Order: sequence, then structure tokens, then C-alpha cells
Amino acid sequence: MLSKEVDMNWLNFACLAVLARRPAGSSLRLALGYRGAMSDAVALHVDEDGFFCLVAPDTYRGFVDEDWELEQLLTHFAGQMNAESLFIAYPGPYDTNETVVVADGHGDAPVLRQAVGAVNVGPGGLWLTDYTQLTMAAQFDDEAPTASYAIRLPIAEGRHRVDLRQLDGVPRYVLTITPLADDGREPVSAVPWFS
Repeated sequence: MLSKEVDMNWLNFACLAVLARRPAGSSLRLALGYRGAMSDAVALHVDEDGFFCLVAPDTYRGFVDEDWELEQLLTHFAGQMNAESLFIAYPGPYDTNETVVVADGHGDAPVLRQAVGAVNVGPGGLWLTDYTQLTMAAQFDDEAPTASYAIRLPIAEGRHRVDLRQLDGVPRYVLTITPLADDGREPVSAVPWFS
């Protein structure tokens, strides 16, 4: 495992590389997620199964069945998205570990696809988790939707719109999270981008 200093140097280099490849005059501003002190920047990413998962553990109900089937799990995820306790999308197996940049917009790059949802963040916060941990919570009723490696995002309590966009450019994925009063959005019937 790399030291925190090496990790931060790599992260700073990666951010500079992203910014250097952007067209001049582009308006995208980086605002990476933070954990702990504001100086401890953490890059978000698509997990090793190709999912991007944010969970509000105060209201997330994870247990499905000890012998759940994939269709049951995906239906459960859609229900938890409608309950505003989960945001999940499936960028796919070719984008595992792809960096997700948190920003206040997507700049001028064309949007290839977009997944939108809402989360109601309580005192327990909003966390980047992964599909593997969500499957553990689905199988065992005493398992949390987050593990020790989950990343808590600096999001205030309340309702928030979550918008994940895949861009035709660099960065490849951009996440925006904004306060939400009432968005009048339609309920989801499936995990976005999972086919």
C-alpha cells in the first residue's frame, strides 16, 4: 500500500493531468470529495464490479434474502433509489476503477449518458460504497451497506439531487450533488445503465 503522501502526490498529479487535457476556456471546476480534514482529498471511482454506489445508511434497508437472485437485488436497488437512500448506476465492466470527478458542472464536453437520482442524507452522511458491500448487506440482515474502506462525502443533511454523467472527453465521469427541494422526478424502475 502506498503512503498517504505518495497517494496525495499521485492525486495532485492526476488532477493536474485532467485539467491540462481540458480545452482552454472550459468552465469545469474540480471539487474532489473529502474525508476528515479538508486537506485530505479522496478521488471517487467506479468500483471493481463496474458500479458507482452512493448510500445514505440512516435510511438504507439492505437485506433482501440469504439466497437472493440478481433480479431480486436489482429490483431492491431500484426501490432503495426511489426511497432516496441509494444512488447506483452501472458504468460497466470496461470502466472499473475509472475516476469520477465531483464538479459543479460538466463543462463543454458532450454528455453520452446521464443517471439522475435523489438521496435524503441523514446524520449518518452519504458514503461511496461498492456493489460487493451492498450484496453482503442484501444477504445478511446484520451487515451494513458500508465497509471500513467506504468514503464519507462532505454532504450536509437534507435532500440532494445526484447527477452522474458519462462524457465524451476527459474527465470521463462527472458527478454533481446539489441541494434539492422538490424535483418532481419519475420513480426509477431499474438500475441506470444496467442492461
